Amino acid sequence: MKSNNNYKNRFLEYVIANVMSMLGFSVYILADTFFISNSLGANGLTALNLALPIYNFIEGTGQMIGIGGASLFITYHFQGNRKKANEVFPTALTTGFIAGLLFMFIGIFGADSITKALGANSEVYEMTKTYLGMILIFAPAFIINNTMSAFVKNDGQPRLAMAGMLAGSIFNSIFDYILIFLLDLGIFGAVLATVFAPIAGLITLSFHFWHKKNNFSYKLTFYKIHLIPGIMSRGVPTLITEMATGIVMIVFNTLILGITGNVGVAAYGVILNVYLVVIAIFNGIAQGSQPLFGTLYAKKDFEGLKLTFRYAVFAVAAFSFLVYTATFIFPEELTAIFNSEGNTALSVLAVHGFRRYFSGTFFLGCNIVMLLYYISIGKDRIALIMSLSRGIIIVLPLAVFLSSLFGMEGIWITAPITEFIVFAAGIIYKKSHTISPHK
Repeated sequence: MKSNNNYKNRFLEYVIANVMSMLGFSVYILADTFFISNSLGANGLTALNLALPIYNFIEGTGQMIGIGGASLFITYHFQGNRKKANEVFPTALTTGFIAGLLFMFIGIFGADSITKALGANSEVYEMTKTYLGMILIFAPAFIINNTMSAFVKNDGQPRLAMAGMLAGSIFNSIFDYILIFLLDLGIFGAVLATVFAPIAGLITLSFHFWHKKNNFSYKLTFYKIHLIPGIMSRGVPTLITEMATGIVMIVFNTLILGITGNVGVAAYGVILNVYLVVIAIFNGIAQGSQPLFGTLYAKKDFEGLKLTFRYAVFAVAAFSFLVYTATFIFPEELTAIFNSEGNTALSVLAVHGFRRYFSGTFFLGCNIVMLLYYISIGKDRIALIMSLSRGIIIVLPLAVFLSSLFGMEGIWITAPITEFIVFAAGIIYKKSHTISPHK
C-alpha cells in the first residue's frame, strides 16, 4: 500500500507539469490578443473573438483524438496487451492528420462563407477572414501537436509534454512581437506566428521517440480502423467541451452584437481571453490527473483514486479563490491590459463583466476535473452528458432567455449559473455511484 505522500508527490509531478503546459497553450491566443489589441484596437479584438470559435473546433478535434487515444493506450498498456497498445498511437495520429486535412479544405474553399456567417461586418471582415483562413489551413499541425502531447504525457513524460507546449508558446510570443510591431504585418503577422507555433512544439515532443522508456512508435501498417470507436468514445466529451466553447462564443457574440454592437464583442473578448487562461489552468489540473486516474483505476487502487480526486478538487478550490479575488478586486487593471485605446464603453462593460462572469470559477474547475475523471474510469456516457449540458443543453437556452430579460447582465451571469447546475448534478451522481472493489 502506498503512503499518502507517494500519491501526493505523483499528483504534484503530473499536475504542475500539465498546468505549465496548458498555461503555455493559453499563451497562443493570449499573446495574439495582447499584441492585436495594442496595434489594431477594439476592431482587432472583435475580429479575433469572431474567429476564435473555429480555433476551438480544431483544438477540440485534437484533444478528442489525443486524450481518447492516450486513454485507450494506457488501458491496454497496463493490461499487458502490448500488441493493441502499439496500434493505438499510429491509428490516432493518422486519424488526426486526416481530420486536419478536412479543416484545411474548409479553410481554402470556405473561409469567406464562414466569416460572413460569424457576423463580421465591413469594419472587421478582412481581419476576421485572414485569421480564420490561416488557422484552418494549418489545422493538421494543431491536431497532431495535441495528439502527440497527450500520448507523451500518458507515457510517463509530463515534463517533455510541458516543454513542447512552452516551446510553441515562446515561439508564438516572440514572433507576434516581430511580425506585428517590427514588420507591421497586423493580424496576418499574429496568425502567422500562431500557426507555426505547434511545429516548434512537435519538434520538441519528437525527442520522446529516442527516450529509452518510450512505449509507442509510428508505423502506418499499425493503422487499425476498428480502434477508432474506442478512441472516439473516450475523446468525444473533450471534443464537445471545446466545440461547445466555440458554439457558446458564436451565440454570445451574436447576442452581444444585437445588444451593444462591436464594442460589446470586444469587451466579451477581453473577459473571454482571461477566462480561457483560467480554463487552461483547470485543464492542466484535470489532464495532469487523468493519467493517474486511469492508471489507478486499471490497477484497482480505489483508495488512491479517491485520494487523487480529492487532491485535484483541492487544487481547483485554491486556484479558484485566487482567480475570483483577482477578477473582483482588479477588473480595471485587467481590462486596461487589452484596452490600449482607452475605450470607455469597452472598459465599463468589461469591468462589470469580470465580476459577474468569474463568480462560477470553482464550479467550472470541478466540472472539468469530473469530466476527465469519468473518462478515465470508463464512464463515457456521464462525461458526455456533462459536456452536452455545459456546452449546449443548459447554457444556450439560458443565454437567450437571460439576455432577453437583462441584456448584458444576462450574458455575464449565464456561465456561472450553468456551471453550478452541472456541478450539483455531477456531485449527486458521484455520491450515488461510489467506486469500490466490490462494484
